[in-house]
Amino acid sequence: MYKIVWSPSAQTSYFKILNYLEEHWSTNEVAAFINRTEEIINFIKNRPSLFQYSKSSNTHKCVLTKQVSLFYRINTSSDQIELLLFWDNRQDPENLPL
Repeated sequence: MYKIVWSPSAQTSYFKILNYLEEHWSTNEVAAFINRTEEIINFIKNRPSLFQYSKSSNTHKCVLTKQVSLFYRINTSSDQIELLLFWDNRQDPENLPL
């Protein structure tokens, strides 16, 4: 099993999404997003190659919800998975900082 490491960008973007959900949605939706994120991270720990791979950026993309994707990188030499960014899919993909 791989160890999960959160990059500063992943932490910032995750909490930004949570703040948005807290302001505009109910606590049920916030809890559902948190649970979904934890569930996906557990999938990634056990099967890191499960989700879409981009050779050009050496990253994987997992769609958490219709609106949010998680980008991560696998480091096999250290058995770590670095969570890179939570991305609002409604944004212009040209601005994706990967």
